[in-house]
Amino acid sequence: MSFPTRQFFGCLLVACMAPSAQADADDTFNVYLAEGYQQDSNLFRQSANQQSDSILTTSATLAFSKPLAQQRFSLDASLIDYRYSKNDYLDYRATNYNGAWNWALTHRLTGVLSFSQVEAQTSFVDYSQGAQLTRPIVRRTNVNHFGAEWQVMGGWRLLGGLTNNQQSNSSTFTAQNSYELNSWELGAKYVWPSGNYLQLLRREGSGEYKDRALVGFDVVPAPFNSQFDTGFTQTDTEARLYVPLTGKSSLDGRVMHQTRKHDHFSQRDYSVNIGRVDYTWRATGNISLATGLRREVAAYQTPISSYYVADGFNIQPAWQISPKVVARFNYDWQRRKYEGALVTGQPEWRDTLQTARVSVDWAPVRWATLSTGYQRDTRSSTRVNSDFKANILSLNVRLSF
Repeated sequence: MSFPTRQFFGCLLVACMAPSAQADADDTFNVYLAEGYQQDSNLFRQSANQQSDSILTTSATLAFSKPLAQQRFSLDASLIDYRYSKNDYLDYRATNYNGAWNWALTHRLTGVLSFSQVEAQTSFVDYSQGAQLTRPIVRRTNVNHFGAEWQVMGGWRLLGGLTNNQQSNSSTFTAQNSYELNSWELGAKYVWPSGNYLQLLRREGSGEYKDRALVGFDVVPAPFNSQFDTGFTQTDTEARLYVPLTGKSSLDGRVMHQTRKHDHFSQRDYSVNIGRVDYTWRATGNISLATGLRREVAAYQTPISSYYVADGFNIQPAWQISPKVVARFNYDWQRRKYEGALVTGQPEWRDTLQTARVSVDWAPVRWATLSTGYQRDTRSSTRVNSDFKANILSLNVRLSF
C-alpha cells in the first residue's frame, strides 16, 4: 500500500475514533478537515502516451457567519495541499476564500460587499502540452464586488454595482492569459408576491491583459503577427427570469449578449448571444433532480482561434437512500466551437466533451462523511490526436467540528 493510501486510511481511522464534536449550521465558527485520494488514468488528457497518477489532497476550512441586526457577515477560508505521486513537480498549495457583508441601510436599501479567491491547476483539457511542464500552471481568480438594490415602490427595484475581476496564471498560458477587468452595472428588477422576478441589467467594463508587450503590424506584419492585445472592453446586456413553478420545482433562466472588443487587433473580437436555463425538482423527500441547458463563450487565443462558444447540457439526480447514505449521478455534455482564426482557410475545430460521474456519500455520524466516486471523461475532436479517455476513482473523508 502506497504512502498516500496509508495516509488516507489513517485519516479514515481517525474519523471513526474521533470525539463527537460536530458542526452546526447555526454556529458562528465551524471547522472542516478533509483528506482525498484520486487515481487518474490519463492525467494530461492525451490521446497517446497516457500517464496515470494519483493525487492526495489535504484541506482545512474555517467558516464564519454572524448576523448583526440587519447585517450579516460571512467568511470561509480553505488551505488545500495537492500532492502528485509520480509528477511531483505539479505539487502546489491553494488558498481559497469567500467573504461577504450583506448590508442593509434600511429595509428598502440593501446590498452586498464581497470578495473571493480560487486557486486551481489549469485543466489539461484546456492546456495542450506543447512542451514538457516543469511546474504547475495554477490559475488564481479574484472577484471583488459591491452591489446595491433599492426597492423603489411595490415590486420595482433598481440595481447597481462595481466589480473587479482578476485572473493570473503562475506560468505562461497565452491561450487564456492573465488579465484584470473592472466593470460597472445598472439595471432594474420586478419581484412578484409569489417570488417570481424579472431582471434586466447592463454591464460595461475595461480590461487589461497582464504581462504582454504590444507587437504591432508595423513590427511584425500579418499573418505572422500573433495579435496578442494588451487591452479590451467588454459589454453585457442581460435578462434573467426566476419562476418557482410549484413548492417542489423552480425554473431559472438567463439570456445575455456579450461583446468583447480589443484595443488594437479586431480579429480577436467577438459578439455572441449566450445564456442558460436551470430546472430543479424535488420529486419526493428522498429524490431530487437538477438539470440545465447553457451556451457560454470564453477567450481562447491561439493562431487558429480567438474564442470558443460552448453549448452544453447537464443532469444531476440524487437519491437519499437512507438518512446516512446519498447516491448521486452527474452527466455533462459540451460541444465547443472555436472561432476567430487569424489565418483564413483553417480546418474546422470542434470538440465534444463528456463527463459521467456516479458517487455515494455515507455519513455514519453527523461530524464525518465518507465519499467515493467513479468518473469517466472523454473528448472527441476534429483536431488530430486530440481525442482522449480518462477514468478517475476517488475517495474522500470530511470531518466537521
